[in-house]
Amino acid sequence: MDNEPYLNFASIYDQIMSGVDYEAWADYVKDLLSRFDRHPESIVDLACGTGASTFPFRKRGYKVAGVDISSQMLKRAARVASEQTLEIEFYQQDLRQLNLPEKYDLALLFQDGLNYIIDEEDLAQTFLNVHNILNPGALFIFDLTRPSLRPIKESSTAWVDEEDFTLIWDSSYKAEKEIWSIKLTVFQKLDNELFHKFQENHQEKDHDPVLVLKLIDAAGFKLLGLYKSFSLSASDGNDVKLTFVVQK
Repeated sequence: MDNEPYLNFASIYDQIMSGVDYEAWADYVKDLLSRFDRHPESIVDLACGTGASTFPFRKRGYKVAGVDISSQMLKRAARVASEQTLEIEFYQQDLRQLNLPEKYDLALLFQDGLNYIIDEEDLAQTFLNVHNILNPGALFIFDLTRPSLRPIKESSTAWVDEEDFTLIWDSSYKAEKEIWSIKLTVFQKLDNELFHKFQENHQEKDHDPVLVLKLIDAAGFKLLGLYKSFSLSASDGNDVKLTFVVQK
């Protein structure tokens, strides 16, 4: 897959995300499922990355599959799953062309996965695709970030300096296009004490929740709840991080 995201970044992704409590994510999903008295047996984790968000569900006894666009992220996910003897199917697919051989009781999509889909038609197609891989009555739980609601400047620079790599993060938000752009520059130390420099560019769209609700309805989903992420407090869509619970 040409120009796939995280082609090089996958090698340090877990280090960068080491502060994320994925078990707490799984607990949050459990709380949402309990709220609607749901007991799924099978889960598909979309935009699963290196599998860190996928593993807790397999360890809790669910049948689990993971999907991501990046082959390098999935290689790391498959290796860790093998090391931990976790039986998980991984698929390299673009959500805009999602087509899996099985159907599931629950689909999850966190980590701004839908923000990476810039075009409205692509977003609509993605909702249709997810609908098609779910069993009747299944839930789809996903998050969205609202970059426009962040107290951010027009542009900003941050960095992480570790023993084996240095990451420089340049970001900017263009209000007229509702696009948050991120340029990652990494200097990664090699075994011979030399450094490998690589760069990746990422873009996230600030999707209006009103549009999202329209698209999920058109795809055949019913909204069950809209929350401030990692809480059970209802949101009116004007929170930086939103979590949607919808039903097929």
